Amino acid sequence: MTDTGDHSPRGIPDDRPSGDQPDGPMAFRLDQLRPWGIAAYEAAGMSRTDATTVVDNQLWSDLRGVDTHGFQRVSWYINWFRDGSTDPKAQLRIVQETPAVVVADGNHGLGQLVITRFMEHLIEVASKSGMVAGVIRNSNDWGCGANYPYQAAQAGLVCFGTTTSVPNLAPFGSRRKLFGNNPIVWTFPRRDHAPIVLDMAMTPVALGKVLRARSEGTEIPEAWGFLDREGNPTVDPDVAMKGIVPAIGGYKGIGMITASNVLAGILSGSAHSSDVAVGRRGQFFLLMDPEIFRDRDGYYDDIEEMVNQIRAAGEEDALPGQQVYLPGEIEQQTMDRRTLEGVVSYPGSVVRALHQVGQDVGEPFECEEVV
Repeated sequence: MTDTGDHSPRGIPDDRPSGDQPDGPMAFRLDQLRPWGIAAYEAAGMSRTDATTVVDNQLWSDLRGVDTHGFQRVSWYINWFRDGSTDPKAQLRIVQETPAVVVADGNHGLGQLVITRFMEHLIEVASKSGMVAGVIRNSNDWGCGANYPYQAAQAGLVCFGTTTSVPNLAPFGSRRKLFGNNPIVWTFPRRDHAPIVLDMAMTPVALGKVLRARSEGTEIPEAWGFLDREGNPTVDPDVAMKGIVPAIGGYKGIGMITASNVLAGILSGSAHSSDVAVGRRGQFFLLMDPEIFRDRDGYYDDIEEMVNQIRAAGEEDALPGQQVYLPGEIEQQTMDRRTLEGVVSYPGSVVRALHQVGQDVGEPFECEEVV
């Protein structure tokens, strides 16, 4: 078993506020961010085609409002190239395939690249067989996990996905960090509408939000439920990351994390439990064509009937001050708005990190702030 020593997540920079950190948030145009990101990854060793895939994935996250999982992580990934834990030129390799199962190796490549290629292949297989389960070993951080099942939903497929991640949660009743957050994603296609998307961490909030608070030098809400090493509530994000990270639902959440550890780590033949590290993560996906269960139109009709019932519950019987949304609807609205505007915003800590990356790889971050 591997121990992290200082109890910090492996591969995550210990980023703190600095005196030259700009005030945020700062807005930038996508048509400037995209070419800069591609050039930065190229300078760090990726091909242009692969860099484009990664940047489009990260900007999709930022457009969706999950901006702790987009360009905030450019500096993480390029640092992983430098320390050798991630290979910028690695490509997906199919290890084993049947009409219903695909096993792949990410060869320690960047997650947004090898997982995107894997999902493209799984969609092709499922479109012929009707259902496929896929695992990928020696993969990496998947960023905004909704991206991949969302692609499957756009192809008319129901999809489930989960991933291992670096150890930061303890078994219920312990302080020893044994499991990653291991988020899960479900997507359900709709007729003529964006899919229903359930993308959830196994903690009250994604840990990227805690890391951002640490970078910004701000406190986290006590309601998030983070504890120090002695089990006391804390609002200090640094203490929170080194302390006891809560799982949703207590022992039930840890049970779900354990299941994801088996699916994405053990079944895939990748690292699992306390041995998960950068470049040694695994993912599991299940893609299903509704038509293998029933007629497609009937599926779509019933999905819309369910949506109508949810809408009616929100319109006719909502709690005071509450609004009812479908899973993923808030993120979809954000993505539609930001896509139309062509602008995304970042806090000062992310802008500082982007400037540093640009300096390190020889591609200065010269995107103009939108005011």
